[in-house]
Amino acid sequence: MFLISTRKRNSNKSFGHRRLPKGEYEVYEIFKSSDGKDAEQRTLNAIPTDRDMLLLIHGFNNDFDQVTGAYLNFARKIRPVGFNGTVIGFTWASYGKWFQYFGDIEQVEFAAFGFLNFLLAFRPLLGEKKLHVNTHSIGAYLLIRALAAYSRIDAIAEPLPGRFIVNEVTFFAADVSNETLEPGEDGRIAVGEMNRLTSYFSYKDPILGISQIVHRDGRLGLGGAERSARLPRNAFQIDCSTLVESHSAYRSTAAVMSDLVEVLRGIDANEIEDRRPTGEKNTFAIGPEPEADTDENDD
Repeated sequence: MFLISTRKRNSNKSFGHRRLPKGEYEVYEIFKSSDGKDAEQRTLNAIPTDRDMLLLIHGFNNDFDQVTGAYLNFARKIRPVGFNGTVIGFTWASYGKWFQYFGDIEQVEFAAFGFLNFLLAFRPLLGEKKLHVNTHSIGAYLLIRALAAYSRIDAIAEPLPGRFIVNEVTFFAADVSNETLEPGEDGRIAVGEMNRLTSYFSYKDPILGISQIVHRDGRLGLGGAERSARLPRNAFQIDCSTLVESHSAYRSTAAVMSDLVEVLRGIDANEIEDRRPTGEKNTFAIGPEPEADTDENDD
């Protein structure tokens, strides 16, 4: 698997939380989960461009070996359910410590420019092939920051004039404000640079429950958008609450992965099997229907 990295390599060739200069990135190829000592440095042109591509972006509190293990495992799981494209990953310099949450947010802000520079350089190489992105947790924040910056800077040349810079974007447990998709917000600006956004959320996510308290702001990946009526026309959300009860269970949940593959195929949101409308704009649920509350009569 190819890996785009804004982590700076240590003298022993491992990777930690040291970061490359702002805006820079490097390309590696990995073959197994490790601390990076066996990662082989490549050039941008070495990444295959003969098929559609899915790029993964991880969340906070991830060491290099955790990232590579998760990405390789994801690639193994998505192929049997129907995605035949290339899977690559992006890694930023997470501290790999739960108590460094705000430190990781700062690292994400720094890495967003390296990610954007990669997109601008690599997207033309794919040509007519599609580039999809799947993020987890504050990986959504990284993508939003990168695409919002791209949209705001008129001096940046379009990599593919007249076309979206990314195609299908999917968020798992997005650790961003639940108002980010409203007019004028960074998320709304970023959505304008993609073909479609699909955000998977679960109100049973304990990590995002804590994040909501810390930020004093709702989380998109916890309860969905604050006002679904204000969702842009190309942004959809999927309630997975009867399937997912932890922060990292999306990629190990078969129904979620099957739904994801249909999204990557470009199937219309209303035509994907096993979804049911919730009654809110652009919002669906998957998994078992929640059990109805029953009132028991007192004897």
